[in-house]
Amino acid sequence: MFESSQPTVYGVSFVFYTLASITTGLRVYSRKWIIKSFGADDWWMTSVFVYNTAQQALFCMFLHYGGGLYVQHPPSMDDDANQGPFGRHYGVVDEKDLAMLPTLLFAEEILYIWMQFALKTGFLLFYLRLANKTSFIYSVYATMVLNVLITIALWLLYCLQCRPLPAFWNPAAYPDAKCLKMAITYYVPVSLNILTDFIILALPIRPLWNMQASLSRRIGVIAVVSVGGVAIIVSCLRIIVLHEFAVNPDFSYTLGKMVVISAVELNVAIMAANAPSLKAFWMKHVSGSLSSYMSSTPLSTLSRKQQAAALEPSVIRHRSLPKHDRDFPDSSSMNNLVEPYLSEALGNE
Repeated sequence: MFESSQPTVYGVSFVFYTLASITTGLRVYSRKWIIKSFGADDWWMTSVFVYNTAQQALFCMFLHYGGGLYVQHPPSMDDDANQGPFGRHYGVVDEKDLAMLPTLLFAEEILYIWMQFALKTGFLLFYLRLANKTSFIYSVYATMVLNVLITIALWLLYCLQCRPLPAFWNPAAYPDAKCLKMAITYYVPVSLNILTDFIILALPIRPLWNMQASLSRRIGVIAVVSVGGVAIIVSCLRIIVLHEFAVNPDFSYTLGKMVVISAVELNVAIMAANAPSLKAFWMKHVSGSLSSYMSSTPLSTLSRKQQAAALEPSVIRHRSLPKHDRDFPDSSSMNNLVEPYLSEALGNE
C-alpha cells in the first residue's frame, strides 16, 4: 500500500508561510507608513522574510525529491532492517531523487542557522527600542553576543561535520571520510537554539511584570510577548523528529515530518516577532481608536523628532513624566510592546 504525507506537508507549510508573510507585510506597512518609525529590527525581520521564502522553496524541493513518501507493509514480512513502529517502511523514491536529499538537507542546515540568527536579532533589536534602563540594555547586548557566537559555532559544526565535506551528501565516493556522530550534529544545534530561545523569551518578563500598570494589563502584555513560547515548544518537538532520523532508516518519510516541524516552528516565531507591530494597524484601520490613543500618550514616550512635532501649535499636549519615571520599566514605554511607537504617528492623524 503506497502512502504519502506530502499533501499534509504541502498544506501545513504553505498555510504557515502565508500567515507569516502577511504579518511581515503588515509590520512593514505599520512601521513605515502608519508609525513612520522603520528601524533596524524591521530591516532584520524583512530579511527574515527573504530567508523564509528561500526555505519554503527548499521545502518544496524536499517534497519534489521524495520527502514524505513511504510504503507500509504488514509487520509479518521479512527484512527486520526496515521495521518501523507501525510496520515496515520501504522507500518508493527513485534512487537518483533519494541521492539529492542529503545535499538539500545540508543546504537547509546552513539556511536554518542563519535564518534563526536573523530572527533572534530582530527580536533583540526590538527589545532595545523599548526603554533606557542600563541593566536591561546590557542583558540584551549580552544575548546578542551569545547569539552571534552560537551561530558561528553551529555554522562551523555543519561545515566541518565531515572531512572532506562532500562525504556528507555522497558518502559512497569517500569511503575513508571521517564524520562526526549524528548525535552531535542532531542534538547540539537544537539544544543551543532552544537555550537562546528561552533566554530571549525570558528577558522582558521581569520588567513587564514590574511595570506601572494594572495586573490585567501586565498579564495581557506578557501574553503577547509569550506567543514566542509556542515556537519553543515546537523546537522541543523537533528533538523527537531528529531522534527518528537517527534510528529510523526510512529517511524520506521522516523528512516530511521535519518539514512540518520546521515550517511551524519558524513561521510561528516570525508571527510572534511581528505581533506587537500589528496593534498600530488594528487601531488605525479596525478599531479606529488611534487618534484617541495619541491624544493620551505621554510626551515622554516620543522620540526627539516627534517631541518637536508634538510641540507645534496645532497639537496640544498636557501630559509629561518626571525624568526618573522614564526609566525602564515605565508603563507607557512598556506598553509599546503592544502599541509600538504609536505616539510617533502623531503627525499622521
